Amino acid sequence: MAKTKKRADGLIERCRVIDGKTRHFYGRTAKEVQAKLDAALIEASTRRDRGDPFCEVAEAFWRTKEPCIKYGSRRGYRHKVELAKGWFEGQGMREITSTDINRELMHMAAQGYAYKSIAGQKSVLSLIWQYWCAEMNGDTNPCTLLKLPQGLPQKKRRAPTEQEIADVKAHPEGFGLCPAIMMYAGLRLGEVMALQKKDLADGAIRVCKAVVWHNNYPELEDPKTDSAYRTVPILKPLQDALGSRLDDLADDDFIFGGKKPMTKSRYQNAWLQYSIGIGHAHDSGKRYKTGKKSKDGAPLYKAIMEPDFTAHQLRHEFASVLVECQISPQVAKELMGHADILTTQRWYVEAKASAVDEATRILNAHFTA
Repeated sequence: MAKTKKRADGLIERCRVIDGKTRHFYGRTAKEVQAKLDAALIEASTRRDRGDPFCEVAEAFWRTKEPCIKYGSRRGYRHKVELAKGWFEGQGMREITSTDINRELMHMAAQGYAYKSIAGQKSVLSLIWQYWCAEMNGDTNPCTLLKLPQGLPQKKRRAPTEQEIADVKAHPEGFGLCPAIMMYAGLRLGEVMALQKKDLADGAIRVCKAVVWHNNYPELEDPKTDSAYRTVPILKPLQDALGSRLDDLADDDFIFGGKKPMTKSRYQNAWLQYSIGIGHAHDSGKRYKTGKKSKDGAPLYKAIMEPDFTAHQLRHEFASVLVECQISPQVAKELMGHADILTTQRWYVEAKASAVDEATRILNAHFTA
């Protein structure tokens, strides 16, 4: 029941609880106030039928989610939220069906997006509906009935070639210690950049932090997940690569960077120069102006080189070696710092596929001898 009173300023005020919230309506006449109240009741009824506006829910979800996401992941998450808002702007949460979502995901597939991108988009949509149900009294999540489009392309990182692996092993000197750690310990790049002398002790590496570059500048953060906190043995080849190289460092010094971790640009340049030095860099096809001119006055350009392989490919090589050496998936999960054993098991599936290829080669050799 709406309560009516006349205010000191001459306006009529009526209060009414609508959907659990007290609303105040003002006007110079009772008719004007009633019109505003009636409009609010119609709007509330429509909102109940349609559900809360998708864009409002998505923004509320993002305000809650953003502080919980690692810096390096925020941009990707935000992009997915904004993309979804563009799809469903003006629609209520109950109006959007699994068919509507599937149509948008199919459109992404038609544009050439890979499986990982589309699966990530679906995941964020599901999180938005979960937030609506948990925090805003929603009652449905169409994403639970949704299957991803079939036949989506899946991009896989190229494994390092045998020659690349051999050259990494042969050149641990200088900055080559960084790829050596990736090769023999399987750390993530941010974990390697965060290593301090005190983290290497008693024949093991203690992984307890990671560098995240905020634009170009390094910040130390906790590892990605609880599983990423781990202790990894320093294998004999890495012991040999370390030698006495850490003797002149203070316990708090970073192995790569000194008193502070490397900036992103410094790391990228160091990795490129290392790759060029061992003969594993290529012309990217891009050019930049040198600021100089030829004899005829034309601007001179220089080729931009790119490394043939990344640090993360060497982490994957370590995972492959674990499989080849028949290390159990449970132990491999601990060494790699995977949060989910399914991530680890994917390596074992890929290893089985390569084993079939090797078996084919051996059998062909046998039957054609």
